[in-house]
Amino acid sequence: MESVSENSESANENSFDENSIENLTDETLVINYVKAHKQLPAYYITKSEARRNGWNPSQGNLCDAAPGKAIGGDQFSNREKKLPIGNQYFEADVNFSCGQRQADRIVFTKKGEVWLTKDHYRSFQKR
Repeated sequence: MESVSENSESANENSFDENSIENLTDETLVINYVKAHKQLPAYYITKSEARRNGWNPSQGNLCDAAPGKAIGGDQFSNREKKLPIGNQYFEADVNFSCGQRQADRIVFTKKGEVWLTKDHYRSFQKR
């Protein structure tokens, strides 16, 4: 009979998946990708695409409606003018895990400029 610690270790090994949405939306991974490719990875879908797949934001069901996908690619308006004026901006969730969307996002341009916000657009860090 295996001990609890052995079961926990094997469960942890089995639960790690480098292609899980948690790992795929790691802020560093996504920021580096956007800087290099000037666009989001293919596993990002816009809010309207997610809704067409059955996503209901209030239910936090993105992982059921669109497995392996994260929200990103919608235009960010910069209404509060906290980012430089004159650019077209896009947003994407980072550090996402299934359930309700949290506050972590990147905002980026097609030139590969990226800003990180961890407080839902209240403040930004250029990356």
